[in-house]
Amino acid sequence: MVKAAKTKKKLTIRDIARECGVSASTVSRVLNNEPGISRETTVRVFEVARANDFSLTKRRKPISRSHVNLVVVVPDRSEIELNPFFEMGELINAVNSAFKNDKYSIEIQTFSDLKIFDGGKAALYDGVILAFGDIGGEGRSLLRSKNIPFIFLNRTFETENYVSCNNYKGMLKLREYLNGGSFEKIGYLGCGTIPVNRDRLRGYITGSLEATGAVDDRIILEVASINEVDAGTARFFLDRGCDAVICFNDNFAIRMITELSGMGVSVPDEVSITGFDNSPARRVFRPLITTISLSTFELCFFASRWLRDNILHRETRELRLEVEGTLLEGETVLLKG
Repeated sequence: MVKAAKTKKKLTIRDIARECGVSASTVSRVLNNEPGISRETTVRVFEVARANDFSLTKRRKPISRSHVNLVVVVPDRSEIELNPFFEMGELINAVNSAFKNDKYSIEIQTFSDLKIFDGGKAALYDGVILAFGDIGGEGRSLLRSKNIPFIFLNRTFETENYVSCNNYKGMLKLREYLNGGSFEKIGYLGCGTIPVNRDRLRGYITGSLEATGAVDDRIILEVASINEVDAGTARFFLDRGCDAVICFNDNFAIRMITELSGMGVSVPDEVSITGFDNSPARRVFRPLITTISLSTFELCFFASRWLRDNILHRETRELRLEVEGTLLEGETVLLKG
């Protein structure tokens, strides 16, 4: 009796990557005809793919359908509880507004608990919104390989679609606002582990150069997280003679005001404080913080409309939109002079 030949194992992108000595994301980019890969690698990947009769698995579901399945990926719950810089309800309302005439469902996942790629689940989804975080190059390549459109909120990547606040202009606007207040020294309290801090610090530096022609590095402090904003942080700025401090966001500002108050320092009579984001915490905290409005609803609505056009109307236009924030005056700045 002749035994039936064993079925040949289907080759995957990871198998090709292993054989070519490159990453899976590189293989995906080659097979999707994306630029930036060397000719040598491109040729090698296609040779291995052809030799094994490999072809990209396209999304099985039709583009035009009666029900759309969306995923909104957000930061971890612990991060949001500690630093509530946006309201989940605003994200959901924005998606609802963009898809209000369609049948759809929304699934919320966190970046550390992603289920998009579990057991081939990616094929179940029609579009992904990545809010305030990233899934890495390999994750993005996997979504591309499945032809699933995705877009970032408040994260900018040169070759990806996104809707973001212009953090540079927002911080520059705050710095220029304080420049008109005749302050002696305006410090900056940043968060070095969050990518948007880079642009916010750049805006602060540009505003400082405009005001004084120089930047004093001794009044710039970057911490790793809001947990590090304590009495020592407040003392850092007081010891250096700062009578105003621009904080990375509203929650940092709230911590600073609380610490200063505990030390008997009045805000804004002795030290002025600003925030950023117009966060939910800012709306209930007193004194009301002077800040830059970052409308989560607006960002997510633009992103959702792009996603809808991409999914339901097959539009493939790129979207790289930066929304300029609005200065909201509060009660934490006392302009002098």
